[in-house]
Amino acid sequence: MMLRISRQTVRHTWRPYAGAFVALTCGIVLIAITASLIGSIDATSKQPGVTAADLAHLDDLGAMFGFMAAVSLFMAMFVVASTFGFVVATRRRELGMLRLVGATPRQVRRMVLGESAIVAVVATMVGCLAATALTPGVLWLVKSRGLTDLELQSPPSWVAWAIAAPCGAGVALVGAWRASKRAARVAPVAALQEAAVERRRLSVGQWLIGTSCAAAVIVATVLAARMPPLFALVTSILLPEVIVVGLMCFGGVLFPALAALLARPFVDRSVSARLARDHVRTASRTPAALAAPIVAISSVAGSMILALSFTADWTTALDREQLAAPLVVEAGDPGVVELLADDPTVAVVDARQPVQLRVSGEPEDVEAVDADDAAAARGLHAVRGDLDDLHGRTLAVSETWTFDSGKGLGDTVRARVDGKDVRLLVVAVVSDAPDLYGDLIVPIDLVEQDLRDVDPELIFVMPRDNVSVADARASIQQSLVGTSSRVLGSEAWIKEVDRETRAANNLGLWVLLGPAGLYSSIAIVNAILIGASQRRRQLQVTQLLGATRQQVRRMAVWEAGLVGAAALLVGGIVTGFVGWLVRRATTADAAEVALTVPWLPLGAIALTCAGLVLVGALTGSRSALANP
Repeated sequence: MMLRISRQTVRHTWRPYAGAFVALTCGIVLIAITASLIGSIDATSKQPGVTAADLAHLDDLGAMFGFMAAVSLFMAMFVVASTFGFVVATRRRELGMLRLVGATPRQVRRMVLGESAIVAVVATMVGCLAATALTPGVLWLVKSRGLTDLELQSPPSWVAWAIAAPCGAGVALVGAWRASKRAARVAPVAALQEAAVERRRLSVGQWLIGTSCAAAVIVATVLAARMPPLFALVTSILLPEVIVVGLMCFGGVLFPALAALLARPFVDRSVSARLARDHVRTASRTPAALAAPIVAISSVAGSMILALSFTADWTTALDREQLAAPLVVEAGDPGVVELLADDPTVAVVDARQPVQLRVSGEPEDVEAVDADDAAAARGLHAVRGDLDDLHGRTLAVSETWTFDSGKGLGDTVRARVDGKDVRLLVVAVVSDAPDLYGDLIVPIDLVEQDLRDVDPELIFVMPRDNVSVADARASIQQSLVGTSSRVLGSEAWIKEVDRETRAANNLGLWVLLGPAGLYSSIAIVNAILIGASQRRRQLQVTQLLGATRQQVRRMAVWEAGLVGAAALLVGGIVTGFVGWLVRRATTADAAEVALTVPWLPLGAIALTCAGLVLVGALTGSRSALANP
């Protein structure tokens, strides 16, 4: 009986659920596409002709897609749950009418869940089909943007469906279930109320989740100075999501109050601003629902942008601090090391020689070094242990690797060298310097067989004491005539690496945030339109009382603008906090770290959100006043 009523309700009063349908459909498309991208890594790795280098590249690509999946899943689930709860919460008078004619609380709950289930089933089917159709285009886009040279293979469609459908539909029903519990408590007298001030009392669950998230933020703050910079970078991707969840637990109180505070300078100058302030101040669910996608995307995207910029500043500072070699040679041909070693002006030739070994069962890029040459040219030094012991079956590791793996000085690590399983003893822990050397360092004599097929691409050169840098550079260029090698000064090389790092970061941000940003844009406009559709009668009554269409439209813009400004302010504070956390970790690890704030992308996020809020407010108000 209640399922039939649910079906009829969705068919005849479709406006509230139209926005929920759009949010869920786009969310399922987002989840399914990210699942397909991860599945394409496995499908491609099983193709014939895939080399070990290709597998290593696919592992890196899979890690990037994994981060993208985490961000996309968070955005989709967060927005879908918020939207479905908001849709149910805005039907107070309608649910009160049902209670007035005799519906029991249990029947109301079943009806609401039935409506949500109908929308969820249809949205899941449409979203999965749309994702299947879009996946080949997304794989082509990944290759065309230069993320990979490999031809990524599409995985079976059912894999993405099996992940996206339960996630999207399940979160929608959980959001509706939470809202249905509130709906079941609506009193019959609500049907007779023309207006109501929404209650802002927080539930026990909101208090528990909010305080737990606050505790996680406090722990991260305390550990910031002792956190390895690369671990701080990973934290900057995950921590904003925790903060956003905690903030939205208090969103029904926070955003109305903050929006009303921002309106204070304007209420004496504009009647529309005063009306908007009063409505926002007495509401809770509408401001929270609109603020949710804005806070989420501005916090997550802003934190990532700032963290990557500060991490690039850190690696550049380490390069300047440790690199002793005044000349860097980018080898373009085999045999360059021998040519440099024969040059009479050269004292030290320190080549970066990465080899791939299986370490702890996983393929890893390991760097083979002559400890004395690396110490002289690249500033390689041990913070614990002694690099003089780096010979034979030994290993030096970076501080970040020890933090991630839990293994340190004196421990042994399983590895496969020359087809044999061996145990490598960790004899030194070295400071981090990602541009100068890797996380795992072995002596050259351990991997001599593997190095025969390796031509180093980067060589650090120290001139003899009685030779100037200019003379050494001229002599080296003469020695390398006929090759495609380049000779750079250390400062020029550092600046070039910094530019390449930031360009790679921008490409990575496009992958990590592109789908989530597009989905957030849809969610922002969608939330405003849902709110406007639920306020049609209120806006029309305001017009009947004497307000002009322009005044009503300005009031709608003011409301959305105040909430959007409050959400952007909170997102900016979250971004600043996460940036401070990363900055504190990086400055504790290196001296004289530059401060590069990427104002352009941060400003673009704020302007895009503001523009979407304006478009949504104008469109929603026009639709609400179409038939006064």
